[in-house]
Amino acid sequence: MSKEVENKTKKGLIWDLAGSFFRQFAAFFVSIILARLLSPEEFGIVGMSLVFVSITEVFIDVGFTSALIQRKEVKDIVYSSIFYVNLGISVFLALLMLLAAPYIGDFYEQPKVAKILEYLALIPIIAAFGRVQSAILTKRMDFKSLSIRSVISTVIGGVAGIVGALTDMGVYSLVLLQIVTVLTSTVLLWASTGWRPKFEFSRTEVKSLLGYSSFVFFDQALRKVFNKIDTIFIGKFFSPATLGFYSRAESLKAQIDTYTSNSLRKVMFPALSALQDNPEEFEKAYRKAFNIVTGIIVLLVGPIYFLSEQIIVGLLGDKWRPSIIFFQILLFATLTSPHIGMMAQAVLAKGYSKLKFKIGLIQRFLKLTPIVFGLLFGVVEFAIAVVAASTTVFFVYSFVVHKKLHLNFAKQMKDFIIPNIVFFVFIIIFNLGREYISPWVYAPLFLICNVVFLKLLKQESYYVIQDAFKSLTKKISKFKR
Repeated sequence: MSKEVENKTKKGLIWDLAGSFFRQFAAFFVSIILARLLSPEEFGIVGMSLVFVSITEVFIDVGFTSALIQRKEVKDIVYSSIFYVNLGISVFLALLMLLAAPYIGDFYEQPKVAKILEYLALIPIIAAFGRVQSAILTKRMDFKSLSIRSVISTVIGGVAGIVGALTDMGVYSLVLLQIVTVLTSTVLLWASTGWRPKFEFSRTEVKSLLGYSSFVFFDQALRKVFNKIDTIFIGKFFSPATLGFYSRAESLKAQIDTYTSNSLRKVMFPALSALQDNPEEFEKAYRKAFNIVTGIIVLLVGPIYFLSEQIIVGLLGDKWRPSIIFFQILLFATLTSPHIGMMAQAVLAKGYSKLKFKIGLIQRFLKLTPIVFGLLFGVVEFAIAVVAASTTVFFVYSFVVHKKLHLNFAKQMKDFIIPNIVFFVFIIIFNLGREYISPWVYAPLFLICNVVFLKLLKQESYYVIQDAFKSLTKKISKFKR
């Protein structure tokens, strides 16, 4: 890895991780307040509505954002052309959502869903104004600006939602939160880049991006749709309250994913794209990132698993207790989700957008299997099947990366399984003797044992943690002086 790319990658990852941490902290704090002010049913109803807003996100730019990042040189007319394409598609999607709102409400047998969608239809249009700006900052690896923007927009949107809940807006306080967050984010993106669209358009340039972006689009579209299968399924066949409990667990789990998978995915794609013509450096960067994320994610997930009851009941209230079992189950998917994201970006960075699309088809098929378990056995078994499907995708991607990118499959499995051994041993002991040991003792005990284990392995994540601890200690010492 060249020194310039390596430095940008390190700074980008640090800034994105820091931004993710503060954004998730703010979002989590807001969610605690809203969970105490609103009911599980209200969260469930908004969850049903947001499914369709989430799906529209990928249709806005038809995969052009990834194509702009992957292409080494981009003319200004290309940025302007994609900006207008995004805007035109977003207006169409907003109108489509308005027309479909009554039918979606009938599908769920929840009239309020239709009314909520009329307001949420604004989101695709607002978001489209910032897509190109976001791509420009990502291409520059300016994750400092992106992170600051995400934190500020989360805080402002959260404050708006809380004010709405306190003024008896009920379920519409969650709608207000979504709209204000996206609006603030878009305004800050315009302020950060300095780039403005010009009155120019090139069909030729747009078409030149389609070869790469079309497969990215179809893959992302299917991923968005199938990632929301759980919400659609539970919302249709179970009560809004059940969906609220599941969605709250999924939301907490998604915050962990955002802090790990999303940060890694955003930084690794431009970094690996810059190394696509240097196989040796490409493999070195990939292996290092794989090892670091394996060690760190288990240190993050372990204590959260052992303290899941204390986290949910203590922070959200006893009315959210049914979310605990879903949260504990879904946490296991977090162990592999960063790796899946990283492998997908490695495939894309090499220009294999068609291959990623094909893998995505397998991934989407596997996403359907939990529905069978949910219909036959229940919603808890549905959650277990979701984790099983995600783990299977991890093995599929590992094999594809082995075959196409020549990154050894056996080494990947070894690098993944060994750092997780202590966690699985502790899970067995925890479930057998949870009546005798307090989770508040068990969680730090796990952390200590796992860090020692990583040190004995000489695993790269240990040295990252060690360096971070030394840096923090030095800063504290300077502060005391």
